[in-house]
Amino acid sequence: MDVNNPCFNTLWGTLTRPSWALLLSLTTLLGFTWFLQFSSNSSPPPLPPSPSLPPLRSTRVATGKTCEGFYRVRELDRATVVATVEEFGGVGDGITSNTEAFRRAVETIARGGGGRLVVPKGRWVTGSFNLTSNFTLYLEEGAVILGSQVCESFNYLL
Repeated sequence: MDVNNPCFNTLWGTLTRPSWALLLSLTTLLGFTWFLQFSSNSSPPPLPPSPSLPPLRSTRVATGKTCEGFYRVRELDRATVVATVEEFGGVGDGITSNTEAFRRAVETIARGGGGRLVVPKGRWVTGSFNLTSNFTLYLEEGAVILGSQVCESFNYLL
C-alpha cells in the first residue's frame, strides 16, 4: 500500500476545473430563483371555513397584517352565571382560607352551565379547587391568588 498516494487522488485527478461559463450560469440561476422567491407579494389562498365551527358574528373583514377577526369573541349570553368569590363567603385579606368559597362558587357556576367567577382586588388564600368546562376565572386588577400553607386545603391523589 502506497501511503503517499491515497485512493482519492486517482478520483481527484480525473476531475477538471469547471469552466467560467458553467459557474456563471449556475450563479445566475441561483440568483434568479432567489429573486423570484422573495420578490413575490402574493400570499397563499385562504383556507375554507371549518364546517364544525359556527359562523362569525362580525361582518368586518380583517385587512392588512393584523390578527383582527382571527379569534372568535364569545360574548356572555344573558343566562351565563357571573359571580364573585365574595358572594360565596370569600375574604381577600391574605389570611383567611377561601378554599371552600372557591369550591362552592365553581360548583354553583358549573351547575348553571358555566360562567365567570370574578375575583376582586385583594389577596386570596386558597387550597386546590377544580375548574370546569365553560368556566372563566377572572382576576380583577390587584387580585392575587395565594396557595394555602395548610396541607388539609389540598386534594391529594393517592
